[in-house]
Amino acid sequence: MLIDSGFSANDIIAMRITGGDEVIAKFISQDEKTIKVSKPLALAMTQQGIGMTQYLMMGDMTREFVFNKTSVVTMQKANKSAADNYIKGTTGITPASSIPPLQTK
Repeated sequence: MLIDSGFSANDIIAMRITGGDEVIAKFISQDEKTIKVSKPLALAMTQQGIGMTQYLMMGDMTREFVFNKTSVVTMQKANKSAADNYIKGTTGITPASSIPPLQTK
């Protein structure tokens, strides 16, 4: 199990779970045994191709999710593109860095 301890609250992280799921979420905290996150999404096939879907379909997405570190194969900060898509998908806000610059005449 590879666990990167260099996370701060509100970092967007990507995790691979032992069942094979790839999960992206907002990092809250961790201790020796658990990782707390909010709004976890998993990669899933959709009609438009690969997309993100709620990790636990019947879960309450307004509450924290706790993962046992023994079920996490690896985790790290999400890449810029994945983090921007996650933020847009969970908040409806398009990060400024992913908005194309204005064209001037």
